[in-house]
Amino acid sequence: MANKERIKIRFFVSYAHDDEEYASAFMDEFKEMTAPSERYEYLFWQDTEILPGENWREEIKEALDNCDVGLLLISPAFLASKFIDEEELPRLVGDKKKPIIPVMLKMVNLKRHNLKGLDGNQIFRLKVEGVKQLKSFAQCSASQRSDFVYELFDKVESRLDKIHG
Repeated sequence: MANKERIKIRFFVSYAHDDEEYASAFMDEFKEMTAPSERYEYLFWQDTEILPGENWREEIKEALDNCDVGLLLISPAFLASKFIDEEELPRLVGDKKKPIIPVMLKMVNLKRHNLKGLDGNQIFRLKVEGVKQLKSFAQCSASQRSDFVYELFDKVESRLDKIHG
C-alpha cells in the first residue's frame, strides 16, 4: 500500500495533577500504541509543555481552542478539580462542544459522583474475561494495561473514522 498523508488529530489531554503517576503511565503506553497508526497522526498536548515564564492560563486556552479532540482522563480528583470544571470542561462539553474521549483512569462511582456533564458520554473501561465490573486503567495489572490501551486505540480509531468518514 502506498504511503499516503495521515490525518493530523490534535488531542488536548485533560487530567488532574494528583493523578500524575497514572496519567503519565497511561500516556506513555497510549502514545506508543498510536504512533504507528496507518490513517492518523496523533498529536498530544499536555500542560507539561508549558514553558517557564509563559502564561499558563493562556497556553491552556489556546491548546483547547486548537485541539480536535479532548482526551479526558477521569478520576475522582479529575471530577473534584475546580480548574477542570470551570476552564476545561465548558470548552469541551459545553456550547463549544468538541469530540471527547473519556477514559476511566481511576474508578469513579458512576451513580454517586457528580460527573460534571459527562454522564451522557460512554466512558472507556476495560472488559476483562471472567470479571463482572469493567476496569479503570489504575485497576489493571501490567498485562491488562496493554490490553486497556490496545482496546482503547481500536475504539478511538473507529470514532475518528466516524468523524472523518
